[in-house]
Amino acid sequence: MASKDAPANAKRLLKALIGRGTPVAPDNRINLVAADVGLDDGEIRPAIRYAKSQGWLEEAKFGHTKGWLSITPVGKAAVES
Repeated sequence: MASKDAPANAKRLLKALIGRGTPVAPDNRINLVAADVGLDDGEIRPAIRYAKSQGWLEEAKFGHTKGWLSITPVGKAAVES
């Protein structure tokens, strides 16, 4: 079950990734950006799980980015709303 703050934290994280020009990123970079926006270790995983469950994040689908996450068009729209 997602924490009650996961939706807002997911949006903060996606907005920060987009703002940094990082719509596709490896897990460690996502964690650094999350920490930069004030998410702690206990908030990062629930935010990512929530974003994935909403279709905002998905596994990147091209060769050199195996294990990376990509912000979907739905994710971009969610943070712009």
